Amino acid sequence: MFQTLSCHQKEFDLASSDASDVEPGEPAAPAPSTPKVQPAVARVARHGSDDEMVVISALVTATSPVSPVSPTKFAFAQRCRRMAEAKSPKVKSPKVKKARLEVEGDGEWLYPAWPKGRRTGEVRHGALRHGTADLEPEGDEDPEAEVPQQRMVLFQRSSLLPEDLGVSHPDPLCEPQAIRDTMPPPFEPEDEVRIPQQLVRDGLLSSPQLEAIALAARRFGCSLSTGARCGFLLGDGTGCGKGRCIAALLLDQWNRGNRRHVWISATTDLYQDAVRDLQDLRSGIPICNLARVKCRDLDLEKSDELQKLGKNKDGVLFLTYSLLVSQGRSGGATRFEQLQTWLCHHQENGSGLIVLDEAHKAKNLDAGSRCAALVEELQGKCSNCPMLYATATGATEVSHMQYMLRLGLWDHKAFGKGGDGGPEVAKVQEVKAPFPNFWAFKKVVERGGVTAMELVAVQLRLSGSLSCRSLAFSGTEFQLVTAELTSSEVEQYDAAAQLWVDLRQHIELLKDADMLGDGRGIEALFWATQQRFFKGLLVAAKVAKAVRLAKDAASNNEAVVLSLWTTNEAAITRAGIYDSFASGPELAFEQFLQHLPTSKGGKDIPRVAEGHESLLKRVRDLKLPPNPLDALIDQLGGPSCVAEMSGRSQRSFKDPSTKEVKRQLRKARGTGAARGAAGALSVNVAEQRAFQSGAKHFAVITEAASAGISLHSDRREVKGGATPRRRHMICLELPWAADKAVQQLGRVHRSNQLHPPKFTCIVTNLAGEARFVSAVAKRLAQLGAMTRGDRHSGFGSRGDVFGFGRMDLMSGPYGPAALSKALADLGLEEKGKASVNLERWPGGWEEFTAVAQMALETQQVSPGRDQDGKTLKRFLNRVLGMSCRLQETLFELLATHVASMEAADRRDGLLNQGVLSLNRGMRWGRLQQVTELMAENLPGALVLRRLCLMRGMDFEEASALLERAPEDQEAMQGFYMRSKHEEVLLVLRRRTRDGQVAYQLVLPHDSPKTQLDGNSCTLAKMKQNSMRRITPDAAKEHWTQQHRLSETQCLHVQRGQNCGNRNCRSGKRFLEETMLTGQVLVHWDFLCALLGEKNSLVRCELNTGAVLVGLVIPQDMVARLRQSILERAEDDEQQNPRERRRRQPDMVELSDSEASQASLSSSSDVQPIVRPKSPKQRRVDSSLVLSSSE
Repeated sequence: MFQTLSCHQKEFDLASSDASDVEPGEPAAPAPSTPKVQPAVARVARHGSDDEMVVISALVTATSPVSPVSPTKFAFAQRCRRMAEAKSPKVKSPKVKKARLEVEGDGEWLYPAWPKGRRTGEVRHGALRHGTADLEPEGDEDPEAEVPQQRMVLFQRSSLLPEDLGVSHPDPLCEPQAIRDTMPPPFEPEDEVRIPQQLVRDGLLSSPQLEAIALAARRFGCSLSTGARCGFLLGDGTGCGKGRCIAALLLDQWNRGNRRHVWISATTDLYQDAVRDLQDLRSGIPICNLARVKCRDLDLEKSDELQKLGKNKDGVLFLTYSLLVSQGRSGGATRFEQLQTWLCHHQENGSGLIVLDEAHKAKNLDAGSRCAALVEELQGKCSNCPMLYATATGATEVSHMQYMLRLGLWDHKAFGKGGDGGPEVAKVQEVKAPFPNFWAFKKVVERGGVTAMELVAVQLRLSGSLSCRSLAFSGTEFQLVTAELTSSEVEQYDAAAQLWVDLRQHIELLKDADMLGDGRGIEALFWATQQRFFKGLLVAAKVAKAVRLAKDAASNNEAVVLSLWTTNEAAITRAGIYDSFASGPELAFEQFLQHLPTSKGGKDIPRVAEGHESLLKRVRDLKLPPNPLDALIDQLGGPSCVAEMSGRSQRSFKDPSTKEVKRQLRKARGTGAARGAAGALSVNVAEQRAFQSGAKHFAVITEAASAGISLHSDRREVKGGATPRRRHMICLELPWAADKAVQQLGRVHRSNQLHPPKFTCIVTNLAGEARFVSAVAKRLAQLGAMTRGDRHSGFGSRGDVFGFGRMDLMSGPYGPAALSKALADLGLEEKGKASVNLERWPGGWEEFTAVAQMALETQQVSPGRDQDGKTLKRFLNRVLGMSCRLQETLFELLATHVASMEAADRRDGLLNQGVLSLNRGMRWGRLQQVTELMAENLPGALVLRRLCLMRGMDFEEASALLERAPEDQEAMQGFYMRSKHEEVLLVLRRRTRDGQVAYQLVLPHDSPKTQLDGNSCTLAKMKQNSMRRITPDAAKEHWTQQHRLSETQCLHVQRGQNCGNRNCRSGKRFLEETMLTGQVLVHWDFLCALLGEKNSLVRCELNTGAVLVGLVIPQDMVARLRQSILERAEDDEQQNPRERRRRQPDMVELSDSEASQASLSSSSDVQPIVRPKSPKQRRVDSSLVLSSSE
């Protein structure tokens, strides 16, 4: 008699629900939602007295929705399947050249190398490469400047996965071009991601998300040379869906048999988001909040929260970084020990996934941060656990990467012995690090500057260890608004500056009276308080402008988010002010005075005490502005209209009936008062819901609400025909750290948004504002370089999104040198070459320099020839304590020198602009194509490549351009002849950003130009020029002749002149250049010493579609470079032959067809190389920057 068990939930209840029924290595169940066909169903039959069980596989068609099957309840079916496999005869599979599998049912895992992720059909091993599905930028290109879209690529689908795998991302994403073209090793047919295919078919994961998941899952299967499991950097920007990717990777590891995982995040608010992400994928994986569990052995502890993990205590532990560093009570076990014991319960070194969400919280390892130290220790003691570093802002400095031990960039000897990789993980590859330790890596990258930082991101992408997409800023608006200081505010600021000068003199008086000891602590506190004081004044000066902008936005049906960074709660609480809106700058000044003594040896010093009281009275008489946070809330309607998301537990508010200012505990409707950090967080959640639901149209956020939360125009909030408003973020205060700035802007710009947001940054017209703008701009450049491979991608798709421009003095290399020149100018009796406006100085240059020298002496800024970045930072800090007119003139003088130095480097081709395009962004202009003539392998995994650059165009292509050109109302388009040399050119109208009429010149032998006789080719310039208009028929003969002669002759010979330079390349259509690729970063010190410090990364797209990234080597340096590399390799091999010896491949010879195509023969039968029609074949050479698969 047979007894049939289906895979419906009701019949599964007959099986044991104990997770111990699942043997180690057995995957948990796929959890499809409403599938039409269920995978293998077990039919169990009992025959005769021996109770022999025969398992017959079958398929059952489901006619009604089936609830998801939990991982634990799939145990019985798995046991049945194993028994069936044991009973069935084993048939040896025939060998086939191509992987071909036919799979019935929907129970398959995801295979990223196969169409639709299913192992059906045919796939050639290692030959996968699909179209990028890149989105084309809108509008015409301006050839005069490189527009942002040329650096960034917009897309909604993966370039690594099959085109039919996964849905498109709901919003466009973007990547820097260099990263987009850098291809990690392709997925192989055997690569799998253990998540059910039904999740993909239901559209729960987009194509770009699946790419990151597949790359990470593959990387987790590799190990470092130390035996530790590899890690992956999920560096996608805010709003790209990192939480969904984390949940999918947890599911993948769970289905590989790894049962205990850790999810560490920034705040407890994110716990509900983690639960939601796991539920959205129907994973069935239990998760509990460690903050609700006592600090004891979790396998012995019993609590309601732990019951979520089931009988075996397996699942995901969620905790925060602050909880990780907390101590146990009464000297007991710490939270870290509790976590480690639980994680390593099944295996000595663990096996589950460790997720460091908001991983930048652990970045200060070199500074002795306890959080960073414990993260490092966790990675060492749980060496068999794969690591996922999930952060949109991983590092702004090289030292911030030190906690990322598992990326394989350097060896880390502190790892314990690696385990066997977990139940279902085979170590398919050992990753060798190019650097022996972190300090060697740090030294090279710091000396290489931003360019070397860009190489780091490219290397990580090449090895398949990095995902760094950002939500594209399509449709978003950025604007920089200036809040002009009123005359009264200028007077107030100048009076405050003089007050600090007098305070400085008071401190000198105390020093003379020997009342401060060595005075070092007071000195540091003085400068820090002065900076905080004036920064508070500048932020307060923006409140009126912010309120006007916010009310205008609300009237335009926009929901407004105002971002601040400081709350001044600590200072207000210490002062005990409850009946008025306190002033942050005033409190800072008063609290500094409290650190100054008024007595000596127990006796009051009358003169000192009088000076102290005088300073205190003067600061109160200034009537400084109130706390910006309280002022904003009050002027926008009070707490009932404004959602406050901050870390403070109390706030001041004005009673609507009595107009009195009172102090109250923060609370939201339906919640209790906020007591402590946990209370503030719960209030923030309630305030967030009030804003997202539309109950409040204004929100103010500070640092406490600048990570993790969503304040965007969410499509899910559409209710009853009412749609969420467009978000408008107004930034009054920029944070010091670039990662925090990016996180803050990411609150309103996220996936699945109904309306793209608008961003407004308010700055004052005071020159001292440059200090704060420069700080964040510099760190944004480093952030983009380190985490996205392009210094211009810190904010995602653009670099200087707000147009800070000349206010940024620190992100470039010219600030320190310009400061040296500016300070030297102040010592001149007459004005130097720098042009500054002296209208504010009745006494002219002499008065300005006298006042400036006195102020610099007071602020302890000494002029010197050699200034560095620290001196520039100090100068910008101290400028804040000067009068408004002096600040403005000093800043103008400094900015003038920066501009002149940058213009000189641009003119000489030495300007370092990040990853440049050889094809269109360098001194050769826009090239038609680039061909590789030869590749020479050198020691140290370096490759010298000789390239042929082709520019100009034939007459047929030029005529086609003219035919396709839009109509020119000025009738200037057409062919022209230069009378002097009888040279023909084509004039086409172009679009400029300022809307003026301008033209570009198309030449038969050179790249298109936008200048005529050294000036921009405008309409007026065209009318004044002596060129004569000719017909296309008349132009054809001259064009064809010049196009042919330029193959071998320079422009001077073409004009009949005697050119004595054998290597002259002026006007030649074919040029040769040499490019160095390979492990450039490892040899950076040596290359900079040989080639100079000003090197830019160059991206080159060959005519074959391959993409190279490296350095362009001057022709006169090629032989010397080659010889130096060979000599270094020989010396290294003699010193340490075992460690340094590397196999040297022979010279790469091009095939006959390639050689004939690449030849520079002057014969007329040169075969042109056709450009690829699409970017589908783009791929960076495997020897790009650092070895990825040695």
